[in-house]
Amino acid sequence: MKSLWPHLEGKTHIIWDWNGTLLDDVDLMVDVISDILEDHGLGRLSRESYRELFRFPIRDYYQALGFNLEKVSFEKLSERFTLGYKTGLPKTRLHRGMKEFLDSVWQANICQSVLSAAQEEYLNEQLTHFGVRHYFEHVYGLTDYHAASKVERGKQLMEVAQIPRDTALLIGDTDHDLEVAQALGVEVLLLADGHQCWNRLTSKHSRVLLDRHAV
Repeated sequence: MKSLWPHLEGKTHIIWDWNGTLLDDVDLMVDVISDILEDHGLGRLSRESYRELFRFPIRDYYQALGFNLEKVSFEKLSERFTLGYKTGLPKTRLHRGMKEFLDSVWQANICQSVLSAAQEEYLNEQLTHFGVRHYFEHVYGLTDYHAASKVERGKQLMEVAQIPRDTALLIGDTDHDLEVAQALGVEVLLLADGHQCWNRLTSKHSRVLLDRHAV
């Protein structure tokens, strides 16, 4: 995790994304969506293809996978995905070393929050399950399971927490995290070992870490 520390210099508040950034759930995502794709005659998805196709809003991602949302209910697809994800969640884990890193940031008296496209009540349950909820002063998720955009919730977080823009850093793993950071007026660091691949992220942003564990 030493490669992360230089990016925290001078920062007073870290805004973390959850899925793919702190939680290593890419394989679970691939398995669940592949099961749904197979049932619709669309074939399974490789990890590499998933990381090239995944995007926000999730409706656009489903269309990129080949679903015709005029014939297949987006809401029913979301419900089935959520059920499969919840069933498989106990098999996932945090990215290696992340719990210790969160503790180090907390010990350094740097404030931390979570801003996620996950449904907020379920997000809090996940944070508690993995034993990291106490590290975060604020946890902001969405009100539904459709994962449309984090921008508005991010603006609410900035206002409620009174986060200073010039000393805040958003850490995420997708180009949507870049869009959110730009909308909030804060710096962003992207990690390329989550839900989107290195080439995709570096085509949009120059501050991307390929390996968070690099010394």
